[in-house]
Amino acid sequence: MTRIKGNATRSITEKRIKDSIYGNISISGQELRLIDTPIFQRLRQIKQLGATDLVYPGATHTRFSHSIGTMHITGRFVDGAGRGRGKAAEAPDEREKFRIAALLHDLGHYPFSHTTEGAVSKVFGGMDHEQFGGYLIRKFLAERLDSYKPSEIINVFTGRRKSPLLSSALDADKADYLLRDSYNAGVPYGRVGLQRLLRTISYVKGGIVFEKDEVAVENFLIGRYHMYRAVYHHKAVVSFNLMVGKIFELLTTENYLPDPTDLVKSEDEYGLSGYTDGLVVACMHKYLETGRDRFLRSLIKLFLAREPLESIYLNPQSSRPGGIPKETAAMLALAEDPAITERIAEAAGVDAREIFAIKMRPLSLIDEDTKIYISNKGRPRSITESGGLIMNMIGSRTLYDARVYAMPGRSKAVAAALGKYLRKNL
Repeated sequence: MTRIKGNATRSITEKRIKDSIYGNISISGQELRLIDTPIFQRLRQIKQLGATDLVYPGATHTRFSHSIGTMHITGRFVDGAGRGRGKAAEAPDEREKFRIAALLHDLGHYPFSHTTEGAVSKVFGGMDHEQFGGYLIRKFLAERLDSYKPSEIINVFTGRRKSPLLSSALDADKADYLLRDSYNAGVPYGRVGLQRLLRTISYVKGGIVFEKDEVAVENFLIGRYHMYRAVYHHKAVVSFNLMVGKIFELLTTENYLPDPTDLVKSEDEYGLSGYTDGLVVACMHKYLETGRDRFLRSLIKLFLAREPLESIYLNPQSSRPGGIPKETAAMLALAEDPAITERIAEAAGVDAREIFAIKMRPLSLIDEDTKIYISNKGRPRSITESGGLIMNMIGSRTLYDARVYAMPGRSKAVAAALGKYLRKNL
């Protein structure tokens, strides 16, 4: 960081951070006091993309750099909001509040980011990362927020009143992670025309409005879709993330890792700051020395040796709303009901834990709850009705993707049992 020198009559506390995506990012004194806390510095030790670097070796960037980048883009988006016609949803005079909320929006991520969050909420009944982040803000950062109440900051990124700046199909969070993830993974898909979007975006009550430039908006939405297909939902990436999620769950169950529901009782900021990716990996090695569960030992060894699970079923299918194909529906049911997995495991003669059935996030160009408008001469129209072929043809379609993986050596038996299940349910 570099201090910006002020003149003799004015003290300037602003600093700059050199960022790999945007160059120099200005940081206010208030923001710096939040960054320089153990609970925020913890984000340096949590990888943005979980175990994705086992497939894309450069993708080792962290929630720390993403949070600072999102703060920067949020400030730019708020500047754009001031150009909106009618009453802007995000007031420019609250620019600092929205920047701080963006800075802290990922504060509550668990080790390996989203990879372990499912286990935290479904298995242990813990808070999701937004709720946990809100808890951390109230517990450890309230006194550093100066003129803001914790609730003012938290409401920007969580709850019913959360802002479209950080929760929409085209927001500052997505803008940063698309650029940052594609840059570090070494793929072109997320390199969207952000500067053009920043010059034309405005927020009005009920949605996001872009002045004319439909092509730039389509490029952003398609780029996000391609990043999911190529990186986030990559066959091997999903395999390694499934492995980490199950290892995290079992290590926690066997008390090698702290129970996430107990973390909210802790008042030790430094202790909490050690709940990171590195702790999980260290516990993997410890378990290999002292643990007894054969399945968990095998899973840890596979992960540390970068040996993925075997893919048994991978057949994404698209449809319009309300028209999910029968095969997709059957696979979604399998992913949602452990009892079905147990029956398939029994038929295959394997341990049910050796089968990993998962429902991927449904993919569509525009989220159902997001309204994006293209304005031409002051007349905004929904992007799906604005005349472009892409949005008219596929803007309302959704890609459904349920998958089945298995431990190495189990694929033939599991595939046969899965085939019988599909034939029975089609």
